[in-house]
Amino acid sequence: MRTIYYLKGKRITKKALTEMIGAEEVKRLTKEAKESFFRDPLVQQSFYIGYGMLTIEFV
Repeated sequence: MRTIYYLKGKRITKKALTEMIGAEEVKRLTKEAKESFFRDPLVQQSFYIGYGMLTIEFV
């Protein structure tokens, strides 16, 4: 399963996101989004972080 990150609606790399909010936070948000995705794949996985809205998509 591939993970795609969007910040403010624009695609962002995991490396750039890690530099912004830290590796542990990216890992925690990804884990939380993945658990929610497995419960209901039709729900959009979005989180508000200090830089804007972060959306995590699984393909």
